[in-house]
Amino acid sequence: RVRDQAQHRQTVRVLCVGQTPPPVHGQALIIERVLNSELAGVDMSHVRMNFSQTIDDTGRFRLWKVLHLFRVIVLVLYQRFVHRPDVLYDPPAGPNRVPFYRDAAVLLSTRWLFRKVVFHFHASGVSTLYPRLSWPERLVYRLAYFKPHAVIRSSPFTAEDGRFLQAKAEFIIPYGIPEVIDPTRVDNEDGRSAEQLRSQTIRPLHILFVGILRESKGPLVLIEACGQLAQAGIPFEAEFLGEFQTEEFRARVESRVRELGIEQSIVFSGTLLGREKQAAYARADVFCFPTFYESEAFALVVVEAMSSGLPVVGTRWRGLPSLISDGVNGYLVETHDATAVADRLIDLANDPQKRAAMGRQGRQRYLERYTHERYVADLAEMFQEVAGSAGVGSGNQAGENR
Repeated sequence: RVRDQAQHRQTVRVLCVGQTPPPVHGQALIIERVLNSELAGVDMSHVRMNFSQTIDDTGRFRLWKVLHLFRVIVLVLYQRFVHRPDVLYDPPAGPNRVPFYRDAAVLLSTRWLFRKVVFHFHASGVSTLYPRLSWPERLVYRLAYFKPHAVIRSSPFTAEDGRFLQAKAEFIIPYGIPEVIDPTRVDNEDGRSAEQLRSQTIRPLHILFVGILRESKGPLVLIEACGQLAQAGIPFEAEFLGEFQTEEFRARVESRVRELGIEQSIVFSGTLLGREKQAAYARADVFCFPTFYESEAFALVVVEAMSSGLPVVGTRWRGLPSLISDGVNGYLVETHDATAVADRLIDLANDPQKRAAMGRQGRQRYLERYTHERYVADLAEMFQEVAGSAGVGSGNQAGENR
């Protein structure tokens, strides 16, 4: 029976059109990892959407981007006629006009040539752009986006873009990532694991933020909370990993840090990769991510924190409630509420045992639901179902329920 099933499973040829690093951000990293993985029964090729080299350039109009747009379209057409993929796998942008024009140009030129089209909403909220468009733009939007064969959302809490686009099927597939660190493993000079180091009560609370430093990701909210920790006499260190979106925002953040008088407790480490990034997660006690980012879908950095055994203080925003159970593996607060963030951080600072217990809960949840192996297996299963179905039924919730 197994041999018969293997014989009936056809190799699905998939063309992925998407961004890979640089710049370094969650969507680009997850696409790169999928491209570098083996998906059972899937032969995946790639056309890189290389519209930005730095975070500062993301979403901005540049003349060279128009030229690159034509190159992307030509490469997609080349792949379609030479390698003949069955499925076009495309990640639509969020609710912003400039990326919408880019997407529309690519999709109007190419999607009609493919048997099946799958949209993966790494950025959430493209449906919220439609009411803001003029009627000619709405016509273009409908022709580009409406009625895909399937869509992928990372969480049932994200915007219901697939329903708005009248997708034939919808799949809930949460991200999975390779382990960042094993918090129980001893790999440092003093012979103690990250979990053991975090159980110390004598050191300042080490708070970690990872992500693009833009206002809607919540770094200023965390800075305000840190000011309240200082007023309460809580010793802490807050480390921010990631690039500033703009120099103007960097100036605002650094100015506020000086106004609060917490310069000695705040570190901006920039983008760290490899062992340097692992070391940042290992020395942290708590992960804080007070995002209200308009395109947030399923914060990859929160999964990284969970894999590292860190309790998480996050917001009730988009996909985060899928990851954080309030009071179990972290805390959820409302967006823009620096006082609530500070209260939860103070609670964790004063209770190392609670930090440890929440971190273990998050780690266990990662191992059960959010590993890279599970993620690519769910993607492969989805591609097989989409390619093998004439109408593509109602989809499934495999990633959440399995």
